Amino acid sequence: MLRFAFIILFHCILFFQIRFCFAQDNESSKACDCICDSAVQLGVIEDNIVKDRSSEVNTDTKKSESEKQPLNDNKTSEIEKPSPTKQGSVYTPSSCIEATAATSKSGVYKIQIPQLNLNSVDVYCDEDTDGGGWLVVQRRVSNAVDFFIGWNYYKLGFGDINENYWIGLEKLHTLTSSCEQELYIKLEKDTGDVYYAKYSKFLIGSESEEFALKELGTYSGTAGDSLTYHLGMKFTTLDRDNDEDPDRNCAQKFKGGWWFKFCYYSHLNGNFNAIHRYGINWHGIEKELPLRYSVMMIRPTQNCWRKLMKNSLNRGF
Repeated sequence: MLRFAFIILFHCILFFQIRFCFAQDNESSKACDCICDSAVQLGVIEDNIVKDRSSEVNTDTKKSESEKQPLNDNKTSEIEKPSPTKQGSVYTPSSCIEATAATSKSGVYKIQIPQLNLNSVDVYCDEDTDGGGWLVVQRRVSNAVDFFIGWNYYKLGFGDINENYWIGLEKLHTLTSSCEQELYIKLEKDTGDVYYAKYSKFLIGSESEEFALKELGTYSGTAGDSLTYHLGMKFTTLDRDNDEDPDRNCAQKFKGGWWFKFCYYSHLNGNFNAIHRYGINWHGIEKELPLRYSVMMIRPTQNCWRKLMKNSLNRGF
């Protein structure tokens, strides 16, 4: 109560002095001098309060110091609050569900992938599709980026995160193996017709497993199921032939890396400029029909989300 009375008394004094200063002279420098003098008085009052309460228990002392900090800007607080720029003081989300929680807007956000020692990774989060929270792992919108490239590019990722983009098989493996993910694929024809294919689970193997498509879960959607055919297949690029065709490398034949079998029912990394046949294909829509748009997105399943929530609570968030 004594501390509360001192604070009320000080604020009354401060308010009177500020009004008195401005009434005497409207020049900003003189007004500032008066306010600063008041702030010094605050320091004296607060110091006296702390001395008077020095015999109280530690918890009460900490509370007094915490309350003192915002009232005395010219003194260094005895209990320093964590700076938002200091490592460990700012929580970086590990999924788009967490990253977009405060905004609910699509765009580029930063997430962490601790398993790869990546504390800040730019990703594109989609909040406009099927409830939001989707992380874009592949997108084709034009021929501005060549997808007919080698293994290391597909492993590490390439392209423009806002346009034509491939996140990288290494990140894709880590994200899908560390926490259960579902997959959403959106496709569009030249006519403007839009289709989707959704899979309840999506798991990619490690590089030692040639980034194999290990799990898909249950299909739902309007595009038809053209990915289950590739389940279990290793990834193939122009310089790494893992398909089941004994006579050719499917990636070389169809101009892009994919989980080819013999050779494909779907291939979203094909030649964007294809006019008649081979390009961005999804046979469930129409066999060998070149599509003008594709995007692949992943999102934590309910099982994964419960795990993320527990981890957040353990970290104190």
